[in-house]
Amino acid sequence: MKFEGDITNDSFKPIGFRESHLFFNSVPLTEDTLRIGAWGIDVGKDWCVRNRILRPDEGSHFYLAGMAKIEFHQVSKVSVSTVLYHSLEQNNDFVRTSDGSKVSLAKEWAIPGKTAHSPYVYRLTGILDWPHGYCELDIHAEGPVRISFDPGRLVNVSHFFESPQNYAYPFI
Repeated sequence: MKFEGDITNDSFKPIGFRESHLFFNSVPLTEDTLRIGAWGIDVGKDWCVRNRILRPDEGSHFYLAGMAKIEFHQVSKVSVSTVLYHSLEQNNDFVRTSDGSKVSLAKEWAIPGKTAHSPYVYRLTGILDWPHGYCELDIHAEGPVRISFDPGRLVNVSHFFESPQNYAYPFI
């Protein structure tokens, strides 16, 4: 079974990306739809109940041990900043310069000639797949935002923290 829902504007806020692994194609924007993947989003019980995903007695907070697909429409601008990690296995080991500063990259894309009237800024923070690092991804969009995922992959967040190796993104 697949859940598909609208998470436009304030409906986006209950979804957490802090533990998630983000996949997005960082080519220049040529159309106004942006699709990203996110393994490991987290959602609260209230959000699940509102969207008829789980019974209310199954926990209070959930981790998606699988991929969510998120589609942003009428995108006018995307910006990303990433602090690079040394390896896939050590997400807290940052690449540093000779003076000890963390190495970071930043990029911004905009659709040429597209003027945004009142875009909503969606901020995702998590682990970027490539270049591998901790990132902040800002997406400026005026249209709907859709999410889809397998609700059978939601686990109580306490299970994730007890055994993250069983639920986190499999690098290899």
